[in-house]
Amino acid sequence: MSSKKHQRVAAIGLGPLVVAASTLLVAPANAATRTAEAADISSPATSVLKEIRRELVISGSGAELASFDRLSSTQRNELASYFLYPAPRGNPNASGAPVEHGTVRSSGDFEWGVDFDVSEAETPLAEQPGITAASRSSWGTQWFSFAGIKLTETKVSMTYEYSGTTARKMLGYSCTVVRNIQPFTEVRTSKNSGYVSGGQATSKCKVVVKRGVLTPWGTVAWSTYSAIQRLSARGNGAITANRWE
Repeated sequence: MSSKKHQRVAAIGLGPLVVAASTLLVAPANAATRTAEAADISSPATSVLKEIRRELVISGSGAELASFDRLSSTQRNELASYFLYPAPRGNPNASGAPVEHGTVRSSGDFEWGVDFDVSEAETPLAEQPGITAASRSSWGTQWFSFAGIKLTETKVSMTYEYSGTTARKMLGYSCTVVRNIQPFTEVRTSKNSGYVSGGQATSKCKVVVKRGVLTPWGTVAWSTYSAIQRLSARGNGAITANRWE
């Protein structure tokens, strides 16, 4: 899916962080809130669900499309309610949770998680007596999903020069919106900083999420959230940070 496609606001007639930022900053409304409002969301909910399914078809993700089609009526209502009645919460990973693959936090069928990897290929850059410098590439993602269906994912990638276990020089980094199929949600990411300090390479991207909520008058009220997505690694490729700040 193109970056332009990721960044646009879905238009479905009714679409945090996080990262994501719904991945980043918004959690599902609680059961009590949904119960009080459920009777009023039938038509908007249908529009939301149709838009999510349409995005899954466009993305070409057959497995996730199949998962979506298997959602129960209760799950469909919960998913639609999330976009119609979001409840802002704190950043799910700002405190620096352990760097591990998979789910960082969950709430019912909603999950926030991380993935990362390091290139094993090493390209010699220069040689000195007893020292051989080389480059290494690392990346980390933050994602948000429902019942195994990934709704949003943002990625930080970087390449740096290293020697042994010490990172020596930042060669470059990038910020990418890998996926965003959230209705009425725009996700943008941009470079914040990239540097080497204390033998570690660090890259930071600013992720901005603009979310819309349907009002009783049929208009959309927009709210904007932002957070810094950080990736840090040692020269030997060990990931030391893959989190929100």
